[in-house]
Amino acid sequence: METKLKLSEFFWLNQPKRFLIEKRSLSILTEPETDLWQRTYYGFSALSAPAFLIPVAGDFTFSVKTEFDASSFLYDQCGILMYIDNENWVKVSVEYENKKFSRLGSVVTNLGFPIGQLPIFRLEFGKCGTD
Repeated sequence: METKLKLSEFFWLNQPKRFLIEKRSLSILTEPETDLWQRTYYGFSALSAPAFLIPVAGDFTFSVKTEFDASSFLYDQCGILMYIDNENWVKVSVEYENKKFSRLGSVVTNLGFPIGQLPIFRLEFGKCGTD
């Protein structure tokens, strides 16, 4: 059974200065230097990336389509976030790496520590592959 989500139930984590909500889409233009990371081994933490969230309870499934306009900035990302709080979340995103390809990757953060960072595969212009 498909449930229609109500826009009024969503809320922002780090609301961006520039965004556009339309009938079936959300566009975000992020500010430089925003990120979502916790306690890396080299001491980096950031909780400044914008996310448009909705509370859920119980078992659920969802689908989402993302589009990532051309970027030329290392580590720019576009993706989805499953967020409990600042110390417990999962993100899956396309991440710009260079002009030839981007990577699809994921980060799992539990109790404030990244427990998994996994490059899933490389996306080349017009191609998908495992590397």
